Amino acid sequence: MNQLIDNAIQFAAAKHAGQTRKGTDIPYISHPFAVAMMLKEHKQRDEVVAAGLLHDTLEDTDATKQEVRELFGQEILALILSASEPDKSLPWEARKLHTIEALPARTKEELALIAADKLHNLRSIQQDVIQYGEAVWTRFNRGKRDQCWYCMSLAHALKDRKEEVPFIQAFEKEVFLLFVGVEKMTNMEIELLFKCAYLVDEIEREELKSRGIEGFAEEVVAASRAVYRNRDYQAVKPLWDFLHKKGIEFEWNAEGPFRVLAFLSELKYRLAWPDEVFFKYYLKNRKKL
Repeated sequence: MNQLIDNAIQFAAAKHAGQTRKGTDIPYISHPFAVAMMLKEHKQRDEVVAAGLLHDTLEDTDATKQEVRELFGQEILALILSASEPDKSLPWEARKLHTIEALPARTKEELALIAADKLHNLRSIQQDVIQYGEAVWTRFNRGKRDQCWYCMSLAHALKDRKEEVPFIQAFEKEVFLLFVGVEKMTNMEIELLFKCAYLVDEIEREELKSRGIEGFAEEVVAASRAVYRNRDYQAVKPLWDFLHKKGIEFEWNAEGPFRVLAFLSELKYRLAWPDEVFFKYYLKNRKKL
Protein backbone atom coordinates (compact mmCIF):
# COMPACT_ATOMS: atom_id res chain seq x y z
CA MET A 1 0.00 0.00 0.00
CA ASN A 2 1.11 3.55 -0.71
CA GLN A 3 2.79 4.95 2.41
CA LEU A 4 0.84 8.20 2.24
CA ILE A 5 -2.50 6.41 2.25
CA ASP A 6 -1.36 4.00 4.96
CA ASN A 7 -0.35 6.94 7.16
CA ALA A 8 -3.70 8.64 6.50
CA ILE A 9 -5.57 5.44 7.46
CA GLN A 10 -3.71 5.18 10.74
CA PHE A 11 -4.14 8.87 11.57
CA ALA A 12 -7.87 8.92 10.74
CA ALA A 13 -8.53 5.67 12.63
CA ALA A 14 -6.80 7.01 15.73
CA LYS A 15 -8.55 10.39 15.61
CA HIS A 16 -12.02 8.95 15.03
CA ALA A 17 -11.58 6.14 17.60
CA GLY A 18 -14.73 5.70 19.67
CA GLN A 19 -16.89 7.86 17.39
CA THR A 20 -20.04 6.52 15.72
CA ARG A 21 -22.27 7.68 12.89
CA LYS A 22 -25.24 9.81 14.00
CA GLY A 23 -27.91 7.75 15.72
CA THR A 24 -26.17 4.43 15.07
CA ASP A 25 -23.53 2.08 16.49
CA ILE A 26 -21.60 2.13 13.21
CA PRO A 27 -17.97 3.23 13.77
CA TYR A 28 -17.50 6.69 12.29
CA ILE A 29 -14.32 5.67 10.49
CA SER A 30 -16.48 3.67 8.05
CA HIS A 31 -17.51 6.95 6.41
CA PRO A 32 -14.06 8.39 5.55
CA PHE A 33 -12.95 4.90 4.50
CA ALA A 34 -15.91 4.68 2.12
CA VAL A 35 -15.22 8.15 0.71
CA ALA A 36 -11.57 7.23 0.12
CA MET A 37 -12.57 3.99 -1.63
CA MET A 38 -14.92 5.91 -3.92
CA LEU A 39 -12.15 8.34 -4.82
CA LYS A 40 -9.71 5.50 -5.43
CA GLU A 41 -12.19 3.68 -7.68
CA HIS A 42 -12.48 6.82 -9.79
CA LYS A 43 -8.69 6.99 -10.15
CA GLN A 44 -8.14 10.13 -8.12
CA ARG A 45 -4.56 10.91 -7.10
CA ASP A 46 -3.23 9.47 -3.84
CA GLU A 47 -3.29 12.94 -2.29
CA VAL A 48 -7.04 13.20 -2.95
CA VAL A 49 -7.64 9.68 -1.59
CA ALA A 50 -5.67 10.58 1.55
CA ALA A 51 -7.74 13.75 1.91
CA GLY A 52 -10.86 11.56 1.69
CA LEU A 53 -9.59 9.54 4.65
CA LEU A 54 -8.80 12.70 6.60
CA HIS A 55 -11.62 14.99 5.50
CA ASP A 56 -13.50 15.04 8.83
CA THR A 57 -10.54 15.12 11.19
CA LEU A 58 -10.43 18.91 11.47
CA GLU A 59 -14.18 19.27 12.00
CA ASP A 60 -14.91 16.29 14.20
CA THR A 61 -11.73 15.43 16.13
CA ASP A 62 -9.00 17.21 18.05
CA ALA A 63 -6.70 17.24 15.00
CA THR A 64 -5.25 20.67 14.17
CA LYS A 65 -4.30 22.33 10.89
CA GLN A 66 -0.67 22.46 12.02
CA GLU A 67 -0.68 18.74 12.82
CA VAL A 68 -2.17 17.80 9.45
CA ARG A 69 0.19 20.13 7.59
CA GLU A 70 3.26 18.70 9.31
CA LEU A 71 2.23 15.09 8.71
CA PHE A 72 0.64 15.30 5.26
CA GLY A 73 1.63 18.62 3.68
CA GLN A 74 -0.11 21.82 2.61
CA GLU A 75 -1.78 20.33 -0.48
CA ILE A 76 -3.70 17.71 1.50
CA LEU A 77 -4.54 20.25 4.20
CA ALA A 78 -6.01 22.54 1.51
CA LEU A 79 -8.13 19.68 0.16
CA ILE A 80 -9.45 18.89 3.65
CA LEU A 81 -10.27 22.55 4.27
CA SER A 82 -12.22 22.69 1.00
CA ALA A 83 -14.53 19.98 2.37
CA SER A 84 -14.77 21.48 5.87
CA GLU A 85 -16.94 24.21 7.35
CA PRO A 86 -14.77 27.17 8.40
CA ASP A 87 -16.49 28.04 11.67
CA LYS A 88 -18.68 25.51 13.48
CA SER A 89 -19.83 28.20 15.92
CA LEU A 90 -21.85 29.94 13.18
CA PRO A 91 -25.60 29.20 12.80
CA TRP A 92 -26.51 26.21 10.64
CA GLU A 93 -27.87 28.36 7.81
CA ALA A 94 -24.73 30.50 7.63
CA ARG A 95 -22.45 27.46 7.52
CA LYS A 96 -24.45 25.79 4.77
CA LEU A 97 -24.68 28.98 2.70
CA HIS A 98 -20.89 29.33 2.91
CA THR A 99 -20.46 25.78 1.59
CA ILE A 100 -22.90 26.40 -1.29
CA GLU A 101 -21.47 29.78 -2.28
CA ALA A 102 -17.87 28.50 -2.25
CA LEU A 103 -18.53 25.65 -4.71
CA PRO A 104 -18.09 27.56 -8.01
CA ALA A 105 -14.49 28.40 -7.12
CA ARG A 106 -13.51 24.85 -6.15
CA THR A 107 -11.09 22.82 -8.27
CA LYS A 108 -12.03 19.50 -9.87
CA GLU A 109 -10.22 17.55 -7.17
CA GLU A 110 -11.83 19.55 -4.38
CA LEU A 111 -15.25 18.99 -5.92
CA ALA A 112 -14.57 15.27 -6.32
CA LEU A 113 -13.80 15.07 -2.60
CA ILE A 114 -16.81 17.18 -1.61
CA ALA A 115 -19.21 15.29 -3.88
CA ALA A 116 -17.96 11.87 -2.75
CA ASP A 117 -18.47 12.90 0.88
CA LYS A 118 -21.99 14.19 0.27
CA LEU A 119 -22.94 11.22 -1.89
CA HIS A 120 -21.90 8.66 0.70
CA ASN A 121 -23.78 10.57 3.40
CA LEU A 122 -26.94 10.63 1.28
CA ARG A 123 -26.74 6.92 0.51
CA SER A 124 -26.32 6.17 4.21
CA ILE A 125 -29.38 8.28 5.07
CA GLN A 126 -31.38 6.59 2.32
CA GLN A 127 -30.56 3.16 3.74
CA ASP A 128 -31.53 4.30 7.24
CA VAL A 129 -34.82 5.81 6.05
CA ILE A 130 -35.71 2.51 4.39
CA GLN A 131 -34.85 0.62 7.58
CA TYR A 132 -36.05 3.00 10.30
CA GLY A 133 -38.44 5.43 8.59
CA GLU A 134 -38.81 9.18 8.85
CA ALA A 135 -37.61 9.24 12.49
CA VAL A 136 -34.08 9.23 11.03
CA TRP A 137 -34.36 13.00 10.43
CA THR A 138 -34.45 13.71 14.17
CA ARG A 139 -30.75 12.85 14.33
CA PHE A 140 -29.78 16.04 12.55
CA ASN A 141 -29.50 19.69 13.61
CA ARG A 142 -32.19 20.48 11.04
CA GLY A 143 -35.03 18.26 9.89
CA LYS A 144 -35.94 16.86 6.51
CA ARG A 145 -37.33 20.14 5.15
CA ASP A 146 -34.12 22.10 5.69
CA GLN A 147 -31.92 19.18 4.67
CA CYS A 148 -33.90 19.04 1.43
CA TRP A 149 -33.20 22.73 0.78
CA TYR A 150 -29.49 22.27 1.51
CA CYS A 151 -28.98 19.21 -0.67
CA MET A 152 -31.04 20.66 -3.52
CA SER A 153 -28.97 23.86 -3.28
CA LEU A 154 -25.77 21.81 -3.51
CA ALA A 155 -27.11 19.97 -6.54
CA HIS A 156 -28.00 23.26 -8.27
CA ALA A 157 -24.57 24.72 -7.51
CA LEU A 158 -22.79 21.63 -8.84
CA LYS A 159 -24.88 20.86 -11.92
CA ASP A 160 -22.67 22.70 -14.43
CA ARG A 161 -19.67 20.60 -13.37
CA LYS A 162 -21.24 17.14 -13.47
CA GLU A 163 -19.73 16.20 -16.82
CA GLU A 164 -16.18 16.85 -15.60
CA VAL A 165 -16.27 15.84 -11.94
CA PRO A 166 -17.03 12.32 -10.65
CA PHE A 167 -19.97 11.72 -8.30
CA ILE A 168 -21.91 14.92 -9.05
CA GLN A 169 -24.41 13.27 -11.38
CA ALA A 170 -24.94 10.41 -8.92
CA PHE A 171 -25.31 12.92 -6.09
CA GLU A 172 -28.02 14.81 -7.96
CA LYS A 173 -29.97 11.59 -8.55
CA GLU A 174 -29.67 10.57 -4.89
CA VAL A 175 -30.91 13.99 -3.75
CA PHE A 176 -34.07 13.74 -5.82
CA LEU A 177 -34.61 10.09 -4.93
CA LEU A 178 -34.28 10.69 -1.20
CA PHE A 179 -36.32 13.87 -0.92
CA VAL A 180 -38.75 13.78 -3.86
CA GLY A 181 -39.05 10.07 -4.63
CA VAL A 182 -37.69 10.02 -8.19
CA GLU A 183 -34.18 10.29 -9.60
CA LYS A 184 -35.13 13.20 -11.85
CA MET A 185 -38.16 15.47 -12.09
CA THR A 186 -39.65 16.01 -15.51
CA ASN A 187 -41.87 18.87 -16.59
CA MET A 188 -44.82 16.53 -16.09
CA GLU A 189 -44.00 16.07 -12.39
CA ILE A 190 -43.52 19.80 -11.93
CA GLU A 191 -46.85 20.51 -13.62
CA LEU A 192 -48.53 17.98 -11.37
CA LEU A 193 -47.04 19.59 -8.27
CA PHE A 194 -48.35 22.99 -9.29
CA LYS A 195 -51.82 21.48 -9.49
CA CYS A 196 -51.56 20.66 -5.77
CA ALA A 197 -51.43 24.33 -4.77
CA TYR A 198 -55.10 24.62 -3.81
CA LEU A 199 -56.71 21.21 -3.74
CA VAL A 200 -55.55 17.65 -4.48
CA ASP A 201 -58.34 15.49 -5.86
CA GLU A 202 -58.32 11.70 -6.05
CA ILE A 203 -57.28 11.64 -9.71
CA GLU A 204 -54.29 13.85 -9.01
CA ARG A 205 -53.43 11.84 -5.90
CA GLU A 206 -53.34 8.63 -7.92
CA GLU A 207 -51.13 10.27 -10.53
CA LEU A 208 -48.78 11.57 -7.83
CA LYS A 209 -48.60 8.05 -6.42
CA SER A 210 -47.97 6.45 -9.81
CA ARG A 211 -45.11 8.87 -10.45
CA GLY A 212 -43.57 8.25 -7.03
CA ILE A 213 -43.90 11.81 -5.71
CA GLU A 214 -47.00 11.50 -3.52
CA GLY A 215 -45.01 11.69 -0.29
CA PHE A 216 -43.15 14.82 -1.35
CA ALA A 217 -46.36 16.50 -2.48
CA GLU A 218 -48.04 15.67 0.84
CA GLU A 219 -45.13 17.20 2.77
CA VAL A 220 -45.30 20.42 0.76
CA VAL A 221 -49.07 20.62 1.12
CA ALA A 222 -48.97 19.96 4.88
CA ALA A 223 -46.28 22.60 5.49
CA SER A 224 -48.05 25.18 3.33
CA ARG A 225 -51.37 24.57 5.08
CA ALA A 226 -49.69 25.24 8.43
CA VAL A 227 -48.50 28.60 7.06
CA TYR A 228 -52.04 29.29 5.82
CA ARG A 229 -53.71 28.33 9.12
CA ASN A 230 -51.30 30.45 11.16
CA ARG A 231 -51.63 33.38 8.75
CA ASP A 232 -47.83 33.51 8.60
CA TYR A 233 -47.57 36.40 6.17
CA GLN A 234 -43.82 36.72 6.69
CA ALA A 235 -43.34 33.22 5.28
CA VAL A 236 -44.88 34.20 1.93
CA LYS A 237 -43.87 37.86 1.73
CA PRO A 238 -40.51 37.27 -0.06
CA LEU A 239 -42.30 35.41 -2.87
CA TRP A 240 -45.11 37.99 -2.96
CA ASP A 241 -42.52 40.79 -3.26
CA PHE A 242 -40.67 38.96 -6.04
CA LEU A 243 -43.83 38.30 -8.04
CA HIS A 244 -44.97 41.89 -7.48
CA LYS A 245 -41.72 43.15 -9.01
CA LYS A 246 -42.40 40.88 -11.98
CA GLY A 247 -45.81 42.44 -12.43
CA ILE A 248 -47.74 39.48 -10.98
CA GLU A 249 -50.32 40.59 -8.43
CA PHE A 250 -51.85 38.47 -5.68
CA GLU A 251 -54.54 39.78 -3.35
CA TRP A 252 -52.61 39.87 -0.09
CA ASN A 253 -55.55 39.17 2.24
CA ALA A 254 -57.65 36.91 0.02
CA GLU A 255 -58.02 33.30 1.14
CA GLY A 256 -57.33 31.56 -2.18
CA PRO A 257 -54.30 33.58 -3.27
CA PHE A 258 -52.74 33.34 0.20
CA ARG A 259 -53.07 29.57 0.16
CA VAL A 260 -51.47 29.42 -3.30
CA LEU A 261 -48.61 31.69 -2.20
CA ALA A 262 -48.01 29.51 0.86
CA PHE A 263 -47.80 26.41 -1.32
CA LEU A 264 -45.54 28.00 -3.93
CA SER A 265 -43.23 29.41 -1.25
CA GLU A 266 -42.85 25.97 0.31
CA LEU A 267 -42.30 24.26 -3.04
CA LYS A 268 -39.70 26.84 -4.06
CA TYR A 269 -37.85 26.47 -0.75
CA ARG A 270 -37.70 22.69 -0.73
CA LEU A 271 -36.53 22.48 -4.32
CA ALA A 272 -34.10 25.39 -3.74
CA TRP A 273 -35.25 27.03 -6.95
CA PRO A 274 -33.50 30.34 -7.62
CA ASP A 275 -35.98 33.15 -8.32
CA GLU A 276 -35.63 33.02 -12.09
CA VAL A 277 -35.94 29.23 -12.23
CA PHE A 278 -39.08 29.40 -10.13
CA PHE A 279 -40.48 32.19 -12.32
CA LYS A 280 -39.92 30.12 -15.45
CA TYR A 281 -41.93 27.24 -13.99
CA TYR A 282 -44.54 29.63 -12.62
CA LEU A 283 -45.20 31.20 -16.03
CA LYS A 284 -45.45 27.76 -17.59
CA ASN A 285 -47.83 26.37 -14.97
CA ARG A 286 -49.78 29.37 -13.61
CA LYS A 287 -52.97 28.23 -15.33
CA LYS A 288 -52.81 25.03 -13.28
CA LEU A 289 -53.11 26.98 -10.02
